[in-house]
Amino acid sequence: MINKAVIFDFNGTLFWDSEINYKSWYNCIKRWLKKEYTRKEYFILNGRTTYETLEKVFNKKLDKYTIDNLSKEKDLEYLTIMEIEKESLSLADGVEILLNNLIENNIKIAIATSAPPSLMLEYEKFFELSRFFKEDYIISSDGSLPSKPDPAIYNKAIKALNVNPKDCVVFEDTKSGIISASRANVGKIIAVNSIGSDIETTSKLKETFSYINCFNEIELKDLF
Repeated sequence: MINKAVIFDFNGTLFWDSEINYKSWYNCIKRWLKKEYTRKEYFILNGRTTYETLEKVFNKKLDKYTIDNLSKEKDLEYLTIMEIEKESLSLADGVEILLNNLIENNIKIAIATSAPPSLMLEYEKFFELSRFFKEDYIISSDGSLPSKPDPAIYNKAIKALNVNPKDCVVFEDTKSGIISASRANVGKIIAVNSIGSDIETTSKLKETFSYINCFNEIELKDLF
């Protein structure tokens, strides 16, 4: 399939880490603000960059020095939990088979994630993403782009892939991610019912074409 592409969000999509991510935010916010971080708040903010989430959580503008330090603390908390749970970590069920099938059928693949480049390097150590994705096709949030639901990160991925957005299929697990992809005018958006995702919301969005409970449900003939 020439000039067809599939773009994946990473956290909660390729890697089902919503519980790890929630725990890390919960622990940090409890330390910083002495308050509980509810799942409702998490669902609303999930998919945004760490920078934007921090300003929403603190409910004020933060200077770069403060944001950088809080971001490092949050990422360290997240990686600490990952290290504790590393024996049970893997990419989502069926993902590796799907990625290999896409590559074998000449379908371009990319990642468009709100995670920072430093965290993507850590994921490389855990999952060897370079087995599947070219370096230029891993689009992460370096602070230069507005976060989802702005379409910027998907626009950047589409430009890197050099494809028509209508020839792209996107897999996403959050409302903000689905809206971001829709605003980039992609052809089809599939919601992922990962552990901890808000599938009650994402599956009912007008921008969502369909949803899956597992990547083993996907057949290439049904993607385009």
